[in-house]
Amino acid sequence: MPEKKESEGAGDVAASYRKAAPYLDASWQLTGSVALWVLIGYFLDKWLHTAPWLLVIGSVLGMGLGFYLFFKALSSIGRNAKS
Repeated sequence: MPEKKESEGAGDVAASYRKAAPYLDASWQLTGSVALWVLIGYFLDKWLHTAPWLLVIGSVLGMGLGFYLFFKALSSIGRNAKS
Protein backbone atom coordinates (compact mmCIF):
# COMPACT_ATOMS: atom_id res chain seq x y z
CA MET A 1 0.00 0.00 0.00
CA PRO A 2 1.54 3.34 -1.03
CA GLU A 3 2.28 5.75 1.75
CA LYS A 4 0.71 9.17 1.63
CA LYS A 5 3.20 12.00 1.57
CA GLU A 6 2.70 14.97 3.85
CA SER A 7 2.48 17.34 0.86
CA GLU A 8 -0.43 15.33 -0.57
CA GLY A 9 -2.31 15.82 2.69
CA ALA A 10 -1.82 19.57 2.41
CA GLY A 11 -3.28 19.42 -1.09
CA ASP A 12 -6.37 17.68 0.27
CA VAL A 13 -6.81 20.38 2.88
CA ALA A 14 -6.40 23.13 0.28
CA ALA A 15 -8.94 21.45 -1.98
CA SER A 16 -11.38 21.20 0.91
CA TYR A 17 -11.01 24.91 1.65
CA ARG A 18 -11.57 25.74 -2.03
CA LYS A 19 -14.78 23.70 -2.00
CA ALA A 20 -15.97 25.36 1.23
CA ALA A 21 -15.08 28.91 0.15
CA PRO A 22 -18.45 29.83 -1.41
CA TYR A 23 -20.30 28.66 1.71
CA LEU A 24 -17.92 30.55 3.99
CA ASP A 25 -18.40 33.65 1.84
CA ALA A 26 -22.18 33.37 2.09
CA SER A 27 -22.05 33.04 5.88
CA TRP A 28 -19.68 36.01 6.22
CA GLN A 29 -22.02 38.13 4.11
CA LEU A 30 -24.87 37.30 6.48
CA THR A 31 -22.95 37.96 9.69
CA GLY A 32 -21.16 41.02 8.31
CA SER A 33 -24.37 42.65 7.16
CA VAL A 34 -26.08 42.14 10.52
CA ALA A 35 -23.03 43.34 12.47
CA LEU A 36 -22.57 46.42 10.28
CA TRP A 37 -26.18 47.59 10.52
CA VAL A 38 -26.40 46.89 14.25
CA LEU A 39 -23.29 49.03 14.79
CA ILE A 40 -24.66 51.80 12.58
CA GLY A 41 -27.93 51.76 14.52
CA TYR A 42 -26.10 51.74 17.85
CA PHE A 43 -23.90 54.72 17.04
CA LEU A 44 -26.78 56.68 15.50
CA ASP A 45 -28.78 56.06 18.69
CA LYS A 46 -25.91 57.39 20.78
CA TRP A 47 -25.52 60.44 18.54
CA LEU A 48 -29.23 61.27 18.16
CA HIS A 49 -30.34 60.08 21.66
CA THR A 50 -33.09 57.88 20.23
CA ALA A 51 -32.20 54.61 21.99
CA PRO A 52 -33.17 51.83 21.20
CA TRP A 53 -35.14 52.56 18.04
CA LEU A 54 -32.35 52.98 15.50
CA LEU A 55 -30.60 49.92 16.92
CA VAL A 56 -33.77 47.88 16.35
CA ILE A 57 -34.23 49.31 12.85
CA GLY A 58 -30.56 48.64 12.05
CA SER A 59 -30.76 45.06 13.25
CA VAL A 60 -33.92 44.36 11.24
CA LEU A 61 -32.41 46.00 8.16
CA GLY A 62 -29.18 44.05 8.65
CA MET A 63 -31.02 40.75 8.99
CA GLY A 64 -33.12 41.42 5.91
CA LEU A 65 -30.15 42.45 3.79
CA GLY A 66 -28.01 39.64 5.22
CA PHE A 67 -30.53 36.95 4.39
CA TYR A 68 -31.01 38.40 0.91
CA LEU A 69 -27.26 38.27 0.26
CA PHE A 70 -26.99 34.83 1.88
CA PHE A 71 -29.68 33.25 -0.29
CA LYS A 72 -28.41 35.06 -3.39
CA ALA A 73 -24.94 33.57 -2.79
CA LEU A 74 -26.36 30.10 -2.15
CA SER A 75 -28.49 30.20 -5.29
CA SER A 76 -25.45 31.14 -7.38
CA ILE A 77 -23.57 28.18 -5.86
CA GLY A 78 -26.43 25.90 -6.93
CA ARG A 79 -26.40 27.27 -10.46
CA ASN A 80 -22.63 26.87 -10.76
CA ALA A 81 -22.80 23.26 -9.52
CA LYS A 82 -25.35 22.27 -12.18
CA SER A 83 -23.30 23.75 -15.05
